[in-house]
Amino acid sequence: MTATAILAIAGVILSLLFEYTPGLHAWYNALDDNWQKVIMLCVILLVVAGAFGLGCAGWLNVFACTGSGAKEAVLAFIAAIVANQSTHRILPKVD
Repeated sequence: MTATAILAIAGVILSLLFEYTPGLHAWYNALDDNWQKVIMLCVILLVVAGAFGLGCAGWLNVFACTGSGAKEAVLAFIAAIVANQSTHRILPKVD
């Protein structure tokens, strides 16, 4: 499985967590729509940056700590956003 696929799955999982975890869902849905978008982008960015950083530290073999590894991380970030938003759109909403 590629790093892009793994992080796309992480994007789906984040969408599920923010929609179906009771305390997180209540807090997140109380926010303005623009803040929700910013928070989700930041969380996804933290996941991708964390995976890249752990790769550079030698603790996780997801991305190489090179320029091409950074490019792959950017592509994985985009894939995670696409997967996250696609999942968010299709999920049944909790009231």
